[in-house]
Amino acid sequence: MGTAMRRLALLFALPLFSAVFCFAENSVKLPLPKELQAANLPWFALDMKDGDGTYNGVINNDKLKEAIKQKNGKRVVFAFFATWCLPCRVGLKLLGEKNDELKKRGILVVLVNIGERDYFKTDKWVKEYAKEGWPLCFDKYNNLPESFGLTKQGVEMPLPATLVLDQNLRPLMFIGQEGDDYPQLLWDKL
Repeated sequence: MGTAMRRLALLFALPLFSAVFCFAENSVKLPLPKELQAANLPWFALDMKDGDGTYNGVINNDKLKEAIKQKNGKRVVFAFFATWCLPCRVGLKLLGEKNDELKKRGILVVLVNIGERDYFKTDKWVKEYAKEGWPLCFDKYNNLPESFGLTKQGVEMPLPATLVLDQNLRPLMFIGQEGDDYPQLLWDKL
């Protein structure tokens, strides 16, 4: 194997290697920004995949509260991701594997795709790495992280990231990097 081929193989192997070992420690909890320290979550609206499979739905605070009430939810998890993010694959797969436990504990998972506009590609990616049936939302202009204070204007949000809310949409915890305690810490006492 030539030097160029070895370098190319190493280039592709490093991200996979790091994705496998990124769960060596506990999750990194970040302080809630001042925008999320208020009594309620700031107003939001995101494009959403409808129950019939079309992409013309919208989810906002009121619709999310209604979904929580219908499912007897205790917490809401916004799992921010992008299809290009290797660690996002691992985190969403872990959530998918614990889907029964999440449901049993009253946790509603909302997948929030950041900055991508190809709904069908994203839907295919979610089917491969996560769990179908969770609300799939799109923040195609990357506005939500900024309005929630998770990033500054013009700065991309580091991914993956998880925002945990109570049933009244009050922010409880912001996770910047999942660790070996993920997703159990989503239902543990805070």
